[in-house]
Amino acid sequence: MKPGVGVGVNERAGGPASVRFPLNRRTLRHWAKQLVACRLCRNLTLTAFLAILVIEAAILIPSYRNYEENLLSERVDVASQAVITFLKHTQSHPIHPEDLNTLIASSPLVGISLSRDGVMYTAGEAIEQPKPADGVLRNAPRTAAGAIDLVWTSDPTLSDYEVQARVDVSEVPAELLAFVFRILGLSLLIAVFVTAVTMFVIDRMMLSPLLKLRERISRAGEDAEHPLKYLTPTGRHDEFGEVEGAFNSMLKQNASYLARLHLLNRELDQLLDERTQTLRKTEQELQIRTLYDQLTGLANRNLFEEQLDRHFDQVTPGESVKEAVLVLGLNDFQALNGLAGHKTGDRVLQEIARRIGGFSADHGHVARLGGDVFGLLVREHHRHPFENLQARISAIIEACQRPVQVAGKSYECEVSAGVAVILLDGRDARTLLSHAEIAMRRAKKSSSERVQFFASEFGEQVHRRQEMISSLKAAIQNQQLELHFQPQFDRLRHCAGYEVLLRWHHPILGGVSPAEFIPLAEETGLIVSIGDWVLDQAVARLKLWVNQGFRGRMAVNVSAMQLHDEAFADRIAALLQRHGVSAGQLELEITETALMEDVERAMATLNRFRQLGLDLAVDDFGTGYSSLAYFKVMPVSRIKIDRSFVNGLPDSEQDEVLCRTIINMAHSMGCEVIAEGVETEAQASWLALAGCDELQGYLLGRPNSEGFTKSGRQHVR
Repeated sequence: MKPGVGVGVNERAGGPASVRFPLNRRTLRHWAKQLVACRLCRNLTLTAFLAILVIEAAILIPSYRNYEENLLSERVDVASQAVITFLKHTQSHPIHPEDLNTLIASSPLVGISLSRDGVMYTAGEAIEQPKPADGVLRNAPRTAAGAIDLVWTSDPTLSDYEVQARVDVSEVPAELLAFVFRILGLSLLIAVFVTAVTMFVIDRMMLSPLLKLRERISRAGEDAEHPLKYLTPTGRHDEFGEVEGAFNSMLKQNASYLARLHLLNRELDQLLDERTQTLRKTEQELQIRTLYDQLTGLANRNLFEEQLDRHFDQVTPGESVKEAVLVLGLNDFQALNGLAGHKTGDRVLQEIARRIGGFSADHGHVARLGGDVFGLLVREHHRHPFENLQARISAIIEACQRPVQVAGKSYECEVSAGVAVILLDGRDARTLLSHAEIAMRRAKKSSSERVQFFASEFGEQVHRRQEMISSLKAAIQNQQLELHFQPQFDRLRHCAGYEVLLRWHHPILGGVSPAEFIPLAEETGLIVSIGDWVLDQAVARLKLWVNQGFRGRMAVNVSAMQLHDEAFADRIAALLQRHGVSAGQLELEITETALMEDVERAMATLNRFRQLGLDLAVDDFGTGYSSLAYFKVMPVSRIKIDRSFVNGLPDSEQDEVLCRTIINMAHSMGCEVIAEGVETEAQASWLALAGCDELQGYLLGRPNSEGFTKSGRQHVR
């Protein structure tokens, strides 16, 4: 190649630079970068490349087959000519085996068989299933050595011999492979060339203009203050030219809008500055007047109620009593104000406000309600018992009754207080304040009780609760708790298992309902030790029953605290191993509410239960809250219909629909269903006909301390 030929066609002759075709490494690298950056061009190029490959593959497949058939035909033709030539030379003398071996050695034949008039001559490899030589050779079966068996029927050219031959075609696959590589190489070369041309055309016609337009749009968007800076003349008369023209028109329109907007902004800024200053002063004055007491700096009644309502909205219904609204009133403050003067009275009120404010971290939770009356939200510490609420109220009153020093003189103020407990005495700030003020006025009239609760039974509830907690702790230590066992029956009234029920016989109060002491145990954390004790006793009793021939299951209820204990499953495994009881005979009953409190931890514990081989049942199904999205993946084997749905059967149409829905849903999820609270034959019959698998209730068997009898049967009552 002559020097300079690759630079440009007309460069040496002084031609225009636009005629150049600088196909060098830098240009190719530039195209490659732009191709990778442009998704549209990349997709078009890839599509073209794949289309070429598909077309060439479609051409290659029949070519491959034809080429294979041609190669086989050539080998067979050579073998056929060798046989014909051999038979012509042997017409004048008989055929000898040495002649056949010579034929095999000088041709593609590896075996041959000649027959005429009942005389057969063979040599070489044996021929098994010959195929007519004029058929499709590539479909003929081949031997392990790569040969095909063929047959030529009687023909004048074969001297009326019937010829069967085995032709060696082992070299055909290698020739086919070489053919495929040649075709593939040529196909890839064509595909690469067409792709390169496509890249060049796309770059010149689409990619470069598109990227330039995108860059201009991006820069104009970032520099919205100067739209006219990015105007460019339209250089093309196609769709790209139309897009550039539309963009230029938009820039001009934006420039006119921007000029008008700047003018309006200057006018608005001036107005806003004037209005903002005025409103700020007014807002400060209004806030001080409407939300805060001018004398003490505490919140007034409006702000106090607003803050309390906002706080109470976060309180969960059913939550234990932990907060109260306290209203304090100074006794005989009017006399002090009259004797010492209003200035001294104001100083006393300011000091009392400071002392009360020290008991609240939130300024909106303490207020001067008017005159000598103050309000305060009193909170109980979570780690202290309930009487701590009264202790904090006592501390506040003691702080307020300490003498106040004003100008060297000491003034004492007697305080009366009213208390309204949240949820017990009301749920909103206005109601609680009203009730607390009523209790305060009642305290002022009382000669002995300076603190009055709006609900007089509150103190009794707190006292009874503390007594119950102490008694429950003593019951655990003194082993006053007892297990009872209620049988569970299948539809044929055969005992399938027992549910463990916890009973507490108080030495003074007698039998205490589980509905009273179980929630108390869960609130105080005693449920963990009680639950471990129940499991230990239940598994020990189960081992005793198994030795007596019991083959059913024993169901034990599990609380939310146990379910979320990471070591709970390991303790059960150790317990089963220690007593030598099969995990398949122990069933754990859990509630929907316990499952949903912490789904991730509950799922981890449930999967661990399933690994141990424990059966899992959902108790009181339909009474709590659950998510079927989680429930369908939980490893549960049994669902218990709550007694509230069973009570109305079979007269309540709504209960029938609910029970039938639960049964069908459980069966579709592969779970069995057991109904509790069955007390009538009508209920039992309806449930059995509806497909309920098991029944439990007073109709069939009441809880007792014995459970399984030595006879091995639980009789229906």
